[in-house]
Formats: sequence, C-alpha cells, structure tokens
Amino acid sequence: MKASRIGWTDYSGGALNFVTGCTPVSAGCAHCYARAIYRRFGRDHSVVTTHPDKLYQLAGMLFPLHSPKRGPGHRPMAFVCDTGDLFHEAVPYAFLFDAFVRMERETAVTWQVLTKRVKRMRDILNTGTPGKLLSRHVWLGVSVEDQATADERIPLLLDTPAAVRFVSVEPMLGPVSLASHHSGIDWVICGAESGPDRRPFDPAWAADLYRQCSEAGVAFFGKQASGPKPGVPLLIDGEVRQAWPE
Repeated sequence: MKASRIGWTDYSGGALNFVTGCTPVSAGCAHCYARAIYRRFGRDHSVVTTHPDKLYQLAGMLFPLHSPKRGPGHRPMAFVCDTGDLFHEAVPYAFLFDAFVRMERETAVTWQVLTKRVKRMRDILNTGTPGKLLSRHVWLGVSVEDQATADERIPLLLDTPAAVRFVSVEPMLGPVSLASHHSGIDWVICGAESGPDRRPFDPAWAADLYRQCSEAGVAFFGKQASGPKPGVPLLIDGEVRQAWPE
C-alpha cells in the first residue's frame, strides 16, 4: 500500500478505487485532475465502472497499526474512489451496499468517502440498510466550490447519518460562509485550484474560512494554495494550518 499524495489522507488509489470514472455536476468539475489523467492515457473518464475485484480486496489490505500522518492512537486513513464518485447514478445500489458492508467490517481503518452527489447519499443512507452500518471509522464528506454549492449540498450532508461529516472546499472558487452550517460539521478541507488553467483564488477566502472554523470549533485542514502544480503550501497568518477531527 503506497502513501497517498493527498495531504489529508494516508492512502488512496489502487484497490481503493473500486469505482472509477465520473461526469461533471458543477463548476468545480471543470478542471478535474482525474479527467486530465485519464485523457493523458487515452481513456474516457465519463465511463463509470464498478470494480468488484478491488472491493473484495479490502479485507486483505495490510495497513499499519497507526496513521502515518496522525500518529499513535489514530487509525490509518484510506480515501476511497479518488478518481470516481461512489454515489454516482451509474453505481448500483447492490454495489453500494456491499461497499459499506465491507468498510464497516474493517474497523482498523478510517474510511473516507467524498461525493458531490450528496442527495443520493442522503436518500440511500436515510432509507436503506447501509445507513445502519455506519460507525466512527466511516467518514462521509461533500465537495463544494462556492457559496451556492455550499448552501445546496451541506444541508443534505447534515441530514445524512454519519459519525464524522466533512466538507472539502476545493477547488475554492469564491468566499464561503458556513454561518448556517457549522452544527454537525466535524472537519473542513480547503484548497485552491492548481494547474496551468487554474482559476483565480484569493488567500483571504481561505483565511476567513479558517477563522470561521476556529470560532466554531471545527477542525480545519489547509490543503494547498494556487499554483501551476499541486502542493503549494496554503499559508494562513504565515503558517500552515492542518488538523483532523478528533
């Protein structure tokens, strides 16, 4: 199992990508890194595929006792489907059910699920069996890019059964106020867009979001600032601010 290049998780890719491919849903998808990778290798990212063989490998994955990034006392973190969306409309309910059953069984790992299709997640987990399976080691998150998508998606996340809920504000395309959404959010990830076609980013937006989280007692992870390549440190008041929910 290789370490992830994604700063807020320990592992991603490989067998963890048991759903691959996706289709755009909003402006945040315009410069999707996964679509660019697929294009480079001559593949069509709009073809959504489920991989039962990878899903079955979850039980045999070897992880360390503790999270390499968080240290002793914390489970290793695994971000699933980083080039797809587990809750895409093309993913059958039976596959979703199987995925949650398998993640629930593997209690030594913190499974991180991130989606833009939060309405489908909310509806399935509120009315179907998978919602009864969720425990502390399965985190559910939603991606937003601006105030409109925050106001649309975060309330649906807050109406979804989960022990840990997180919001990924990436790519951050404008200021985002969480004033009416703080209650129930455990973690906020913030990052600017990267790449040669990256859209404008104002560090003041991230600084304001960090202050909102600090005042509300919500963990904040500053992932990256704007740059030609991923990984430019996001500095707030001259410091890198990176924390996970307890």
